[in-house]
Amino acid sequence: DGRIDFSNVEDSVDVVTRHEVSDPSQVVERVTGYEVVLNKEMPITGDLIRAFPDSVKLIAEAGTGYNNIDLVAAKERGISVSNVPTYATEAMAHMAVTMVMTLSCSLAQQVSALAVGDRQYMKQCHLGNLPHFELTGKTIGLVGGLGTIGKRVAAMTSALGMR
Repeated sequence: DGRIDFSNVEDSVDVVTRHEVSDPSQVVERVTGYEVVLNKEMPITGDLIRAFPDSVKLIAEAGTGYNNIDLVAAKERGISVSNVPTYATEAMAHMAVTMVMTLSCSLAQQVSALAVGDRQYMKQCHLGNLPHFELTGKTIGLVGGLGTIGKRVAAMTSALGMR
């Protein structure tokens, strides 16, 4: 879909074959003869990995997680697995902070009302019973810890005066 820039990969290796969409039944044939399988979000199951030819040495996920790759099967086959831990860090942190800010001012409810012509929340700048609260001084809980994205969310919310 053109959202990922493959130019560094293409400049680094002899052959790059790209498939925008693959049905699982096509994958084994498509990876035959290749050492690296570059994947973006398609589930790579244990059955699929066990059917990979011996040429495959690495499955590289073009994203942050491994949740769509059967790591046990890859280890059984001696196939390394890698990812891009900093993929979309800023975008994901921005999205998390945007959601916090949206919730703090009942923006979603106001937009929904406006979408159907309901202007009740636009009168005299009064939100009625909709919640509205300041973020400064509030404590944010980051479930999952302080990985790359979590650290960025912590920095951004700290800049808003949150703990």
